[in-house]
Amino acid sequence: MKKKIIGLLIAFIMSIPAYASITVSPTRLEINANKIRNNYVTTAIEVKGDAQKAMRYKAYTGYFKISDKSEMIFADEEKNNPYNISSKVRFVPSEFSIPPGKSQKVRVNIANINSLPEGESRAIIYLEDVNPKEMNVPNDYGIGAQLILKTRVAVPVYVDKGKFVKKAEIENLEIKRQKNGLFAQAKILSTGNSRVRYNGHIQITKGKKLITEIPLVSTVVGSENHYVLQQRIDTKEIKEAGDYTVRLIITYLDENNNRKNIKKDAILKVTNEQI
Repeated sequence: MKKKIIGLLIAFIMSIPAYASITVSPTRLEINANKIRNNYVTTAIEVKGDAQKAMRYKAYTGYFKISDKSEMIFADEEKNNPYNISSKVRFVPSEFSIPPGKSQKVRVNIANINSLPEGESRAIIYLEDVNPKEMNVPNDYGIGAQLILKTRVAVPVYVDKGKFVKKAEIENLEIKRQKNGLFAQAKILSTGNSRVRYNGHIQITKGKKLITEIPLVSTVVGSENHYVLQQRIDTKEIKEAGDYTVRLIITYLDENNNRKNIKKDAILKVTNEQI
């Protein structure tokens, strides 16, 4: 007997702007409610479909949290969370078709801004194809199952209101040797009531001489949360034994859009046997 199996493909727009024949721009919505005079805000996203065939999508909302691994954790069941604004988000249109190679602008309205608590409120916009793809899964006797694939893209929405604070700290920086190499490990804190999005790099120096520089992937740390960074260190430029300084430098924008730089140092001791 042929069975139907339902699968769901999800693209996390925090890091992946295009997936499964759909492209969304911008990849996230970030709104400062203190700059809004009205009790609502209106913005838009643009959805581009498949270049070869028409697609139909529907838009709806949910809620998410940011884990200590900088991952989106869907929490649609938290309807009573005061920072959940999913019920305040409306779309025009909420369901639409996109001709091949074309795009559709979706207007996003967030109502009742004045009722939001201070700090960061969140929602997520889901864009899901209405007509899922079907795939026959063969077995030894022919077609054993029918796989139904739905594409769902997630666009995070952030609204900051009142006295919101974006502040990052580096609690510690350690150099750890593991089986697969040398790693810099740091605990990065977000001590304010709004997320911190940072980027930066790691420098290895000996005295005043720069030996190498390693760029970091841009990462989000949730409000009043932390993120443990583990960055592999390339030591091929280290040619002699001695003490080296490993410096972690991260950059972020605070609540006033001012650029902040913070750093932390650790000492790397290299012996002749390790070169």
